Amino acid sequence: MNLNKNLPFLSRLRFAINGINAAFKKESSLRLQGLATLILFIFCLVVHPPIFWCALFIAMVALVLTLEMINSAVEALLDRLHPERHESIGFVKDVLAGATLIASIASVLVFLCYLYFQYLISFSN
Repeated sequence: MNLNKNLPFLSRLRFAINGINAAFKKESSLRLQGLATLILFIFCLVVHPPIFWCALFIAMVALVLTLEMINSAVEALLDRLHPERHESIGFVKDVLAGATLIASIASVLVFLCYLYFQYLISFSN
């Protein structure tokens, strides 16, 4: 029987926060993504982009951080269950890392689109 099932919301929230903290402590790539998120947040506070762009930035940040955490969790699980090298496990790890890379590149492209459209707006005025 799973004793953690149907716990009060605050207890489950504590588990989630503990997971986020543990991932940030263990994974340097997640800390780097977190730093990029902080820089983007400061950028938004200073520049005040339109709400559409802020929402898009938030969605991209959430996507990248979520994929990074899933990647970290699955890698840790695979390393624990199968510590020696195996072609199939290497494939899974590479695919997860690739998914995170694609989301990261897409995030940068979204930001570059914002800068480009801001340039077009300022150039036309």
